[in-house]
Amino acid sequence: MHWAPLRHAGQQARATELMRWLVDNDARLLVSDVSVEAVLLARLVSVPPVAVALRGDRQDRVHAIGYDAAVRILAPWTRASQHEWPKRWLAKTTWTGMISRFDGRARQVERCGHSGVCVVLLLGSGGHGMRVRDIDEAAAVPDAHWHVLGAVEGVTPSKTVLMAGTVADPWPLLCSADVVVAAAGDAAIADVAAARAPLVAVPQDRPFREQVEHVRVLAGRQLCIAATPWPTRKKWPRLLASAQKLAGHRWAEVSDGLGAQRAAALLSELASSPVREVTLA
Repeated sequence: MHWAPLRHAGQQARATELMRWLVDNDARLLVSDVSVEAVLLARLVSVPPVAVALRGDRQDRVHAIGYDAAVRILAPWTRASQHEWPKRWLAKTTWTGMISRFDGRARQVERCGHSGVCVVLLLGSGGHGMRVRDIDEAAAVPDAHWHVLGAVEGVTPSKTVLMAGTVADPWPLLCSADVVVAAAGDAAIADVAAARAPLVAVPQDRPFREQVEHVRVLAGRQLCIAATPWPTRKKWPRLLASAQKLAGHRWAEVSDGLGAQRAAALLSELASSPVREVTLA
């Protein structure tokens, strides 16, 4: 198992609470975005589980058990961008395309009001390796200014580094950016794609090479410029120039704004299916 410690009070309490809720509420379905253990627990109490897939090297023994036990696999990308997988998983996968909270929202194409290349640095709340010197390297790029969305301790704001902090609605800035720089988490990439913004993707170190593989797929389809590790000031001008040449409309190949609707339709169908019609692996 990925995380199933023995004689662990917290784990016992969590598993017991989840199992009791599933049974007491006559759950029709359980959707697990990461946890193989949750998928197996649902299967053992006779609740059909759906596994939400993630990029990366997921053919280890534990992921295989989880994907095999799931009644369906929900992949938040397109069939055309599917990486190599066993046929038995492909046979029960539904591809939704990217899912963003901004799907269907009209783009706000307005300049940010500052001179030079407008760069938005999108930092997620799931953790990042950004350091003050990384921001300093970026700030040294001529004819560019950076809007930093998220928290980086110790950075001094300046004319070229605008510290926005945690922003409830980053949509206007994403739409106005000449280039967005972001890690390669599913949510961040989906938001950038919805805004049709040029992207420099800097993959963070995650288990199973999740973000590295995500960037590999996107860069291979010319949907982003890959940069790893964090670039030096000498490399940034070329990276930003290359990103601005990307055709933003091509994001439509993987993000058509209907991903959440497809996911909801799948889950509704599975939840309403009689048990005898649900095919288990």
